[in-house]
Amino acid sequence: MISTKYMGLDLRSPIIVSSGPLTQNIVSLKKAEEAGAGAVVLKSIFEEQIEKDVSSEIESNAEYLGHSEESYAAFSRDRYIDRYMKLLAEAKKTLSIPVIASVSAKTMDNWIEYAECFVKCGADGVELNYYPISSQADVSGAEVDKRIVAFAAKAREAIDGPLSIKIGYKYSSLANIIASLDKAGIDGIVLFNRFFRPDIDIENLQITAPNAPVSEPSEYSEALRWIGLMSGEIKADLCGNTGIHSGETVVKMLLSGAKAVEVCSAIIKNGFSVIGEMNSFIEGWMEKHGYSTLDEFIGLLSQEHIEDGWKWERTQFLKTIGE
Repeated sequence: MISTKYMGLDLRSPIIVSSGPLTQNIVSLKKAEEAGAGAVVLKSIFEEQIEKDVSSEIESNAEYLGHSEESYAAFSRDRYIDRYMKLLAEAKKTLSIPVIASVSAKTMDNWIEYAECFVKCGADGVELNYYPISSQADVSGAEVDKRIVAFAAKAREAIDGPLSIKIGYKYSSLANIIASLDKAGIDGIVLFNRFFRPDIDIENLQITAPNAPVSEPSEYSEALRWIGLMSGEIKADLCGNTGIHSGETVVKMLLSGAKAVEVCSAIIKNGFSVIGEMNSFIEGWMEKHGYSTLDEFIGLLSQEHIEDGWKWERTQFLKTIGE
């Protein structure tokens, strides 16, 4: 039995299809459910992308708009939100597994407004993508940390329903951030977000995106470390993300204390059948080791449950490679 409970939601499998190109239409969402996914996170609605598209539309139609650009911009933004809510409503009507809405916005008020709309539309939960690029030299790390905690508190106060935050790992004190999010009442914390990594086209002198913005199987270690360090210290559920390409890695995440994992790149590379393969691996591993439920071994190797928990904190090789 591989069912689990994540941020209060009952999942038939710990594998969640994360926000991305695979969760932006009902056909793919149905394939995810049929393949054995425990839940799906709809593709994030990006405030930044909406603003960019709306600005482009206004520029293309400037000669017809006159002084009504502001009204047109508001109408266009509403159109994007309505389209997203239509997908959410259709997914809720079609699927039997939890459907989680995802929001990525630049301004706090819009984050909250979007999330509240999706909850009212029937979302089983909301996942907020949060990662500030602190490019202002006069803003301290403490101030950056303070902002995410304040945001989490405001979001929790406004949103009635399961709420998770997907964060990055580049904070001065990640343990403090995770504990503070937990204290603010966040139900789930997804470790870690995988962000756009800029590159440069040296021939055309342009900022570009990498050719393959998908994760590699080796990228799970940071999430594994921090789940192992923090799962025994907080009430919020932790969810592993990035670099999860096999059932073996899923089991590792569960042993470290994750209640679930989010998968995207592995499905992009190998198709939805990889979900069933992961589920089968988990079941086979459980049978081999005598476990009948996930709860029997989730967190078994977290820092609080093992004598050599210091190993989760180790960052340097004890011996030089090759010695």
